[in-house]
Amino acid sequence: MFDQQRFQETLKKYKQDFVTSNWAKEKYKWQAVKHFQDNWNIDAIDFAGMLKKALLRTSNLLASLNNYPERMIREFAQVAPGEVRAMFIDLYDESKDVYERIEAFKSKSNELLLKYKSAEDQHFQKENAITTYLWLRYPDKYTIYKYGEVKNVADELKSDHTFKKGAYAANIRHFYKFYDELNEALKQDKEVAEMLESVLTPDCYKDSELRTLTMDYGFYVSRYIVEEKKEKTETSEMDTEVLPDDIWYPSLEEYTPGITKEKWIELLNRKDVIGPIWGGALAAFYSV
Repeated sequence: MFDQQRFQETLKKYKQDFVTSNWAKEKYKWQAVKHFQDNWNIDAIDFAGMLKKALLRTSNLLASLNNYPERMIREFAQVAPGEVRAMFIDLYDESKDVYERIEAFKSKSNELLLKYKSAEDQHFQKENAITTYLWLRYPDKYTIYKYGEVKNVADELKSDHTFKKGAYAANIRHFYKFYDELNEALKQDKEVAEMLESVLTPDCYKDSELRTLTMDYGFYVSRYIVEEKKEKTETSEMDTEVLPDDIWYPSLEEYTPGITKEKWIELLNRKDVIGPIWGGALAAFYSV
């Protein structure tokens, strides 16, 4: 469950920005699914070539700074096409528990990395990448998992689903349940489906179940509502200098060292008080 009022407030902003500014930037998600659906063939003779073509439109969904899951899974498919084919067959077996399939895919990726000694020291096949493969194959059922994103959304909507770093299995299960709830709530808003329908082009997946739109809504809440709110708070805190309460900062009117002008002159002329280092510093001041 989540806060319905906060959901409606964020949904209103999402709808306002969807067509005017966000669709042009996020359309590629619907295009990526359509392209994958049109080109995926688990029985392809050239499995590596098919996989490369099917993933061609995924863009930053499977590649980012220092994270290359798409490149690595294609590299594995080149050297071990049969093994990678079997990995995807198992991942897409809906008769099995989803997290067990994700774990099996990660485990097999570890084996391939050790066996074929890639130039990379890791395979990058983690929950985010593997749930992307699931979404591409079954876009009416799955969405992409990102820990920071789903945690932001859950916190913003005051969801009873909790997410903790390192709790991989629990996080995945909570994630799917939470986004199932969001998906049902989005379907209740008639404007949402009409809004999406108005911008879809033939190269986009139809998304009749609004799963990709649900994922896009989550991205919007995390990036444009939660993150911007954090940035504003941090900027405000930096602009406001808070001085400790237990330190005395005297004004010019109330501060006096208790030394006369004559005493100052005497001290400045004493070599045992003003040595060569401080003397040089004072000379620099006088020369300005």
